[in-house]
Amino acid sequence: MAHRRLSKATITLIGAGNLAQALGPALKAAGYRVEFVAARQTASSRRRAAMLAGALEARTQSLSDAGPTSDILWICHTDDALGETAKLLAHKPRWSGKVVFHSSGALSSDVLSPLKRKGAYTASLHPMMTFVPGATPRMEEVPFAVEGDSRAVAVARRIVRDLGAESFAIKKAAKPLYHALGSFSSPLIVAALVTAERVGRSAGLTASQTRRVMAPILRQTLKNYAERGAAAAFSGPIKRGDINTVLRHLKELKRVPGASEVYRALVKSALMDLPAKNREALAKIIH
Repeated sequence: MAHRRLSKATITLIGAGNLAQALGPALKAAGYRVEFVAARQTASSRRRAAMLAGALEARTQSLSDAGPTSDILWICHTDDALGETAKLLAHKPRWSGKVVFHSSGALSSDVLSPLKRKGAYTASLHPMMTFVPGATPRMEEVPFAVEGDSRAVAVARRIVRDLGAESFAIKKAAKPLYHALGSFSSPLIVAALVTAERVGRSAGLTASQTRRVMAPILRQTLKNYAERGAAAAFSGPIKRGDINTVLRHLKELKRVPGASEVYRALVKSALMDLPAKNREALAKIIH
């Protein structure tokens, strides 16, 4: 592959889930040829693989048939499946010089060691983004964390540049905390929002009304945070030190399943780093 332009490198995608559905078209648009989309033999996996392969003018494979046919293999499986996938692929011959990525945020490139022992260059290449059905993020806005073999890392960085995005180095030992950062940045925010929906329903709003009421303040809060940082984006009764308001919140939130616990945990976190008046008094009433 050293004598081939990377923009013309061939790629096999292992998996056809939400990440692969977004990644495949972006790679094609960047000039890469996706040769195969390999998937498990379940009906849903085969269906997703066929749909993605059709869009990419690629061929489908079963996971058991996948191997080092392409220059690059990009494994888009769940974290718990990566080890077994690497072992399965390593049974195939002719891995020397091939490049293999996985896209787990929590696991390092070491999970690909069965393929590395066969001569492949391996790296983890994780996009810090949420991928859900029906929504396609702009790949050029996605930061990618990369670590692994120097040869594989160089290939990964070139692909990310061709996607119009940016990459940054991550240490192997830091991957779990880095991935936890992603959890705080998206799924746990959604978990907080669904708690807010329960609060809204208890206040007499429907779920759709609650979303409409919350959407403008959420957008402005995220804008403030992104542009000015956490302290400048922080507002409300905790910052003002409104003890009686917080006490009213705590009293009424007892009627909403789980809401009081979430509220207390978030207030405790806020008091660690964010500006707040009457800090000691607030700390006492939320414990």
